[in-house]
Amino acid sequence: MTLKERNAFFRTGACAAVLALTAVTASSAGIFRVNPPAYQVAVEDAVQRAPSPISHILRPSARGVFASIIISALYALAAIIYIYRFFEKTQSPEILYFSFFVSSFAFEACRVMIPFAHVNELAGIYVVIAGKTLFFGRYFGVLSLLVAGVYASGFNAQIQKYTIIILISVSVIFAAEAPIDGFSWDAALNVTNGYAKLFKTVEMSVAVITLTSFLISTLTRGSNAYFFISAGVLLALVGRGFLLNADTWIAPILGALFLGTGTWLVCTKLHSVYLWL
Repeated sequence: MTLKERNAFFRTGACAAVLALTAVTASSAGIFRVNPPAYQVAVEDAVQRAPSPISHILRPSARGVFASIIISALYALAAIIYIYRFFEKTQSPEILYFSFFVSSFAFEACRVMIPFAHVNELAGIYVVIAGKTLFFGRYFGVLSLLVAGVYASGFNAQIQKYTIIILISVSVIFAAEAPIDGFSWDAALNVTNGYAKLFKTVEMSVAVITLTSFLISTLTRGSNAYFFISAGVLLALVGRGFLLNADTWIAPILGALFLGTGTWLVCTKLHSVYLWL
């Protein structure tokens, strides 16, 4: 894949983030005009708390949920611009798939559909569609990280377009097969998924394999930079967990800090590896 083609994916990711941010901002005008605010009602109507290490310490916060969605869209936009600036003229197979991971946060805007549907009295099918779209984005993001790790460990497929097609296809299958209840959700506005435990296991397995791949590349490539890259990936995954399950006021803050630090580590160290190649 040429730099021109790869950079087109960066620009597409930036456009997706702008659309997500615009959608959240535009819908919020209607969501907050009712009293009590639809976000607060949606969080109060949740059937359970989102899985988080701090959910048993703090009470659910509607503002925290809204902040996590906004921060996700802002992160997707800011990080993809940062990646484009760093790698516009620098070839790196890993950074393309890391940019897919970054862009996947734009799909978090789909969580707005729950309070939006409540305000506008929309049918549950709209929540189901938004939920499946959200799950597609999440699995596309984590699987993209897996592919980035595979490339880092030495895999060298010249025709990356086929890899991208496979990534999208697998993510679509995961999202399509997930049974979703459009009338129940957790406090972070994640719709109830019938295979939640199974998909969580798959997600955790992929994360472990990804981190292992980056650590292996430290040995196979003889560069300590990949050790810091793996640390950055770990921080990004931790931050992702906080943002995706944020139902308290502190979770979005922690998510942004971990994601920002992890993204900075991955980008700066990858750039140092490929700058002179």
